[in-house]
Amino acid sequence: MSPLELVDDRYEKLASELRASRPVASEELRDRVSSLTPPPPRRLDLNLRRRLPAACLAAAAAALTVAVVLGVVHGSSSHPVAAEAAKGSARAPSFPPVVRQNFGSVQTAGTALRSATKDLLPAPALAPSGTRLQRYDAVLRVRVASQDELSKQTRDAIAFTRKVGGYLVWSAYSAPGKTGNSELVLRIPIEHVQAAIAHFSGYGDLVKQQIVLKDLQQKVDGLTATIGRLRRDITKIEAQLAGTLNPEQRAILEQRLQQDKTRLAALTSQRSATVRRAQLASVALAIVVGPKPAAAPAGRFHRTIDDAASVLLREFEFLVYALLVAGPLLLLGGVAVLAGRMARRRSDRRLLENV
Repeated sequence: MSPLELVDDRYEKLASELRASRPVASEELRDRVSSLTPPPPRRLDLNLRRRLPAACLAAAAAALTVAVVLGVVHGSSSHPVAAEAAKGSARAPSFPPVVRQNFGSVQTAGTALRSATKDLLPAPALAPSGTRLQRYDAVLRVRVASQDELSKQTRDAIAFTRKVGGYLVWSAYSAPGKTGNSELVLRIPIEHVQAAIAHFSGYGDLVKQQIVLKDLQQKVDGLTATIGRLRRDITKIEAQLAGTLNPEQRAILEQRLQQDKTRLAALTSQRSATVRRAQLASVALAIVVGPKPAAAPAGRFHRTIDDAASVLLREFEFLVYALLVAGPLLLLGGVAVLAGRMARRRSDRRLLENV
């Protein structure tokens, strides 16, 4: 037998003895190991448990602070009183081109008066001058509740105009579906225009009231002076023609006389038209069907609360959107962490069983 075979036999014998004499833990030792407290959690898990609620509270406080700041900034800005009224009346009255030109070419010499809601008493119409000739133009827009009111008030406006000595220049009436509008251009004697504006404003909610005054007295005075000079010139020319003149002089005077008479007729007609225009005020009345607009916030505090609530709502929408986008990834991460913990617990349990 060789020395190598002798070593192999001894190794096998020694290995068999070691396997047979493997120590076995007693039941008492097993119970003591099982009763031991589990190891403390990792520092990372401990930090997350403590800091996650604090982070959530900090995020909520930051969102609330941003909402309040934006609410204060937007709430302090002025909200036009007529903004809601403008939404309820999207289409402006389309008056004929001649009327639009009359209103567009007038140089404002008075004051524009506007009123947005019926709750606020409308300002009295600007009174025309009692000593000077003036051009008086008024634009009114009134909102009524139904088509029946629209038809009734349209007929009443025409009847009232005729009652005070005025007349209807142009009208348009349309009532499709549940909406409708009526547009009237009226000529009213200047002495009754204030009463007419007050009467028309009572038809419903006064959305717009605009009055424009332009002085015509200076223009009429200038035309009167020019007409006086022309008449004196015509009298002189006629006196010269009555005398003895050669044919050439007579032809020149007759031509000049004809030109002066033509100009005199034109200026006289222009002055008469200007005087008539000053005697009749132009009132453009638009009546529309629409609901009463929602009242504007009573004060800055209410506007601030409303704006802050809207900002918070937008932030909540962004949060929901972010959760929808990142939700699957967060779910997969949570499942992976839970699976790792379960695998570690099973490994620890098998290790305790083999001890």
